[in-house]
Amino acid sequence: MHWLALVVSVLPLAYYAFSPRAGDLYLYFRTAHAFLEGATPNVDFRFEYPPYALLWFVPAAWVGGDERGFILAFGLQLTLFDACIKWLLLSEGVRRWGTSFRAWVPLAAYSVTSWIQSIHYLKRYDLIPAVFVLAALVALMRRREGWAGVALAVGTVTKLYPAVLVPLALAVCWRRGLKPTRALLTGLAVGVLPLLPLGLLWPWWRFASFHVDRGLQVESLSAGLLWAAKLLGLVQAQWVNAPASYELHGPAAEAVRVLTRYVWVAGSLLAAGVSVRGAWRKPPQHIEDLARLALVPLVAFVILNPVLSPQYLIWLTGAAALALLSGAVGPSVVLLIAAAITRGLFAGSTYYSGLQWPHTVLLLVRNGMVLGAGLAWAREVWRQGAPTPPA
Repeated sequence: MHWLALVVSVLPLAYYAFSPRAGDLYLYFRTAHAFLEGATPNVDFRFEYPPYALLWFVPAAWVGGDERGFILAFGLQLTLFDACIKWLLLSEGVRRWGTSFRAWVPLAAYSVTSWIQSIHYLKRYDLIPAVFVLAALVALMRRREGWAGVALAVGTVTKLYPAVLVPLALAVCWRRGLKPTRALLTGLAVGVLPLLPLGLLWPWWRFASFHVDRGLQVESLSAGLLWAAKLLGLVQAQWVNAPASYELHGPAAEAVRVLTRYVWVAGSLLAAGVSVRGAWRKPPQHIEDLARLALVPLVAFVILNPVLSPQYLIWLTGAAALALLSGAVGPSVVLLIAAAITRGLFAGSTYYSGLQWPHTVLLLVRNGMVLGAGLAWAREVWRQGAPTPPA
């Protein structure tokens, strides 16, 4: 029965892997193909991602041959990663609730969301670090701290954002004792160790300069508010096709971008502190407890970011599905719906020249839902971490 459910949840995406829609896959193919021909990343061509990302592009480029073959091979590769996430969700549900109906809820909720997200779910590589984040949470809860460290390290050097979970993992392990903490640190060290020989081959650290120079991406929380103000005639802003995404430009957009970066850094650090406090004062007893702790810094990192591409919500949906296993389900439902309606930003819109009011409202609603879910989890974690008042 479990295998049948897994197959049913994966098959629609396996079919979509054959779609010729490219997304960012042409960029992945060109960089991997150049690497296979002997070019050096960030010397002979720009590589805008952390170094491990290239290692996931190369096998599909080698097997696929041309661009069309790469799209198919990479899509099938991502389908396998999708199956890994869904198997983890199903196994954790069964481990928690056995044959109860609630054991199936995370898999069902995540599957529906992934089908709706397919337009960018299998056309970006964000699914790969999402697997490592979910694997790290599962390993940490099963007291396999070393493997949790490896998963977090590999995820971080693939897409950076898993780094916000390292303080939480350290707090959980430190609460357990010296041996689990040492195992986690060893796993983290093993995961980043290949960076040393990689640094001798190519200057992988130069990818950071590309992201430092990025502007205010149009789907971010602050950009959505600024664009709504522009439609109201309150400010001036230009909707521009930048090298990596669509951005808002102009004096007002630059001022908002600078302010957003400060808010993003401060908010992410504060959220990490809230999750660490919660884990220290009340260690997680179940996987859904750990998922809620992880979602506090993850949501802050995503929603406060000056760049919020649609695939970033993939970073959140796995943990949100796990949080459905017990307790309040409202924040998880809201976030999963927000991820699903993201596709509507592109359907019938004027996205490539500037959103009009209907889609701008949808963008504001989507971002408000993500922010609201994050605040709800932060409030829950903060309250759970508070000491019990005396009778």
